Amino acid sequence: MAAPLITALEIGTTTIKVLMAEVREDGGLMVAGLGECESRGVRKGEIVDFELALEAVRRAMEAAETVAHKSIGESVYLAASGGRAESLLHIGGIPVLNEYDEPGGEITREDIDQALEVARKIPLSDERIRLHTLQQNFEVDGRGGIVNPERMLAEELRVGMLLIHGQRAVVENLKKLTENVPVVCADAAFGGFCSALAVLTPEQKRAGVIVIDLGGGTTDYIVFNAGLVKLAGSIAVGGDHITADIASGLNLNRRQAEALKKDSGSALINRLQSDQNISIPAEGGFSGRVVRAATLHTIINTRIEEMFKLIADKIEHDGLSGQLNAGVILTGGGTAMEGIADLAQQVFNAPCQIGRIYDCVGLSTKQEGARFAAAIGCVRYAASQIKPADPIRTVWKVWLSKLWGGNHE
Repeated sequence: MAAPLITALEIGTTTIKVLMAEVREDGGLMVAGLGECESRGVRKGEIVDFELALEAVRRAMEAAETVAHKSIGESVYLAASGGRAESLLHIGGIPVLNEYDEPGGEITREDIDQALEVARKIPLSDERIRLHTLQQNFEVDGRGGIVNPERMLAEELRVGMLLIHGQRAVVENLKKLTENVPVVCADAAFGGFCSALAVLTPEQKRAGVIVIDLGGGTTDYIVFNAGLVKLAGSIAVGGDHITADIASGLNLNRRQAEALKKDSGSALINRLQSDQNISIPAEGGFSGRVVRAATLHTIINTRIEEMFKLIADKIEHDGLSGQLNAGVILTGGGTAMEGIADLAQQVFNAPCQIGRIYDCVGLSTKQEGARFAAAIGCVRYAASQIKPADPIRTVWKVWLSKLWGGNHE
């Protein structure tokens, strides 16, 4: 039987990415087609001009089909970055009764299923939409960290569920965009969650790690500890804000500022380069000029440090800052910035590296892998959602069980 071809779509502020991949029998991925084009009509991960965004998505899909020499088909999976994503921990529980319906008894499979069902009933306001509900460990009579409570004696069984949710209007508009291509949006997954699926190993998740996906208009993050997702979210700051800071601080137009950022930018302030000058050619009615490298790097450093500190503060607030033994993993287009990993290491006081895709053939460079991490992870997420009739699902159920250490939705 031919391996299923899955298409992932990431609608970003800077670029639209389409990735078509086949899932091998061993669970690895074979990239069949890549399509990428400049994003239009999208700001901070949200659609601001529907027709422009629709045209860009169609171009990216056509590019991927040309490379793959195959049609995308009827459906795609959406990696939804931004959308003001947040996480919420909800704990639900039930009393454990004995055969006489009195408190105290042996925990059965039915008790576990009932506790999980109660924990999944997380109230959300109408303007929010759930993206993922991720199981945490069980509690038995107040004792936490229980992986499998079946057959234990107890009076109360509780379990936590971490809900990742986004702004309903943002996610539904992204889905509507795909429907007008027209293709069916089979599901939407949080972009930061997808990036984690692409770059993290089970060992890193157990040790404690944070993945930060650096996009153009938003920055997604997700934290793991003891093999489980503990925190996730998105901040509406990204590479475009760095470009805007450069344009404002140096009196340049956005094209000049973007080119300067890409060609000469650094997240670190190098005192040895304090006297180095950078020539900027005239463009778009703006005259050419010379700026100091130290000034450019100070502007970039200030903005990126602020982004990292916003995330670090959230981690500290949840009591997770001392639990990142595997450090920080960076993905997304922002990883191309020189010195970005060193700055992250300084802010989080933890080792940092650029994310590397594993079990995937077809991405030519390490940098390309980091940029396409959300799309690759979205394919992996999609493979886990394939109907039971498809034999590939068994492979992915095993893979995800190892990955998350429990049930996954």
